[in-house]
Amino acid sequence: MQERTKLVMHGELDGCEVWVCHYNRPDLQKKALRNTPPTKCLVRPVSELPKNKTVYYSESFYSPIGKSGKPTAKIISPVDNTGFRSHCGNMLYTFRSEADCIAEWNRQISGVLGRIQVKIENAASAWKEEKEELRGKLCAKK
Repeated sequence: MQERTKLVMHGELDGCEVWVCHYNRPDLQKKALRNTPPTKCLVRPVSELPKNKTVYYSESFYSPIGKSGKPTAKIISPVDNTGFRSHCGNMLYTFRSEADCIAEWNRQISGVLGRIQVKIENAASAWKEEKEELRGKLCAKK
């Protein structure tokens, strides 16, 4: 839910454990702009960032929680880098429960799979039309 991501961006959920995910692939000819599978994270304030790291458009960021139960050094920004100047990019989806996060992830992946299926069907029909057009150009043997 992106409303919860807005709370993270305003620094209101610092210290909370949340689940995040996002699959953003607007152009099927290119790789995904963002591929963040369901991940358990700790919301942390930007003041805890290393000096050489920057998170734009947000007062907080996500740190994935490792197998030991502690946050890792990886930094996940609440928004991707598709923004421009004063407009932030696409927001992550943030959830309190793993089940909700997985359901949203599956919905996003299913949407892309549906678009791919439409492309496959369109390509098949275009090639069938091409084949019939070329058959019509065959000359009869003498």
